[in-house]
Amino acid sequence: MMWFLTCVAALIGGYFIYGAFVENIFGVNEKRVTPAHTKNDGVDYVPCLHPRYIWFSF
Repeated sequence: MMWFLTCVAALIGGYFIYGAFVENIFGVNEKRVTPAHTKNDGVDYVPCLHPRYIWFSF
């Protein structure tokens, strides 16, 4: 059980460390338009409302 908790902690720590690393390399640009808006074809690239974003994670 201790190995499991150690691995979970390593994954969570790696998630945040790698996220910070990628953010420093590429930066965050709030004005950048996503492909859902630039390539909106009504099938594959469709913008959705903010409350629906959370459901894509599960």
